[in-house]
Amino acid sequence: MEKIISIKDLNYTYPEAKRSAIKDLSLDIYKNEWLSIVGKNGSGKSTLTKLIDGLIEADSGTIAVDGQVINEKNIWEARTKIGIIFQNPDHQFVGATVEDDVAFGLENQGMPREEMVKAVDEALSLVKMSDFKERDPQSLSGGQKQRVAIAGVLATKPQIVIMDESTSMLDPDGRKTVLNLVKQLRSQQDLTIISITHDIEETELSQRIVVLNDGQIVSDGKPEEIYDLGADLQKFGLEEPFTSKLVSTLRDTIKLPDGYLNEEELKEQLWKLHSNM
Repeated sequence: MEKIISIKDLNYTYPEAKRSAIKDLSLDIYKNEWLSIVGKNGSGKSTLTKLIDGLIEADSGTIAVDGQVINEKNIWEARTKIGIIFQNPDHQFVGATVEDDVAFGLENQGMPREEMVKAVDEALSLVKMSDFKERDPQSLSGGQKQRVAIAGVLATKPQIVIMDESTSMLDPDGRKTVLNLVKQLRSQQDLTIISITHDIEETELSQRIVVLNDGQIVSDGKPEEIYDLGADLQKFGLEEPFTSKLVSTLRDTIKLPDGYLNEEELKEQLWKLHSNM
C-alpha cells in the first residue's frame, strides 16, 4: 500500500506546558484509507491534526505528505492536499449564500470564475445540496450545514480529508447520514479519510483505529481488534461500544463466538440460536 502521510518521531510541547502534547509519535497513513484517531480530551488528537496541517510546528520529528517532508517552503503546497471538516460548521461559513461559501476556498486559490462556478456546482451535487445553493447557510439544519462544509472541502479537490469531531454536534440520524456520505465520497473520489473523535461508536466505518493517550499511540489495529479490548478502553477515557457491552452480558447466559461482534453479527448469532431452539 502507498503511504499518503508518514509521521516519524514527532514531538510537540505547547509553550509553558509542563507535559508534552505529542511524544515520539510515528504513524503511517495510506492512500484511500479510512483511519480513525480516538482518545479522550487532552490525548493529543487535535494537536496531531494541527501538526499534520502545518498550523503548528513540531519541536522535532518529521511529517511527509504525499512523499514530501513538510517545511516552511512547501507548507502551502502540502495544505492544498488536505481539507478539514470542523466540529462546528458555523465556524467555517464566510459567504452570504451556500454557493458563495463553497466558492471561498477556490477564490483563495485564484481559480477563474467560469471554472469556479462549475466546481461549486459539482461539489454541491456530490453532497445533494444543489437545491440550496442560494440559501443563507445559517438557515440550514445541522446536517445540511455539515454537507455544505463537506462540499466546500471537496471543491478544492484534496487528497486527504480530516474530520475533526465533525459529527459530534449532530443527532444520531444526522451523524449516520454524514458518515455514510463520507464513505460514498471516499470511494468515488479516492480520498484518504482521517476521522478524529472521542466517540468509539463513530469508528465503525473505518478500516483502522489508532488510540491516543497522553500524546502517544497505545493501540493500533482493525476496528474489531480495538473493540475487542472491551472494558479496557475505559483506561484511555473511551466508552466501550454498546454491542460489546451487550455481548459481554449475554455471554453469561448463552454461548456466543469469541471476539467482538458488531450489531449485524450479533443479530445473526441470536437468530441462529433462536432457530435451533
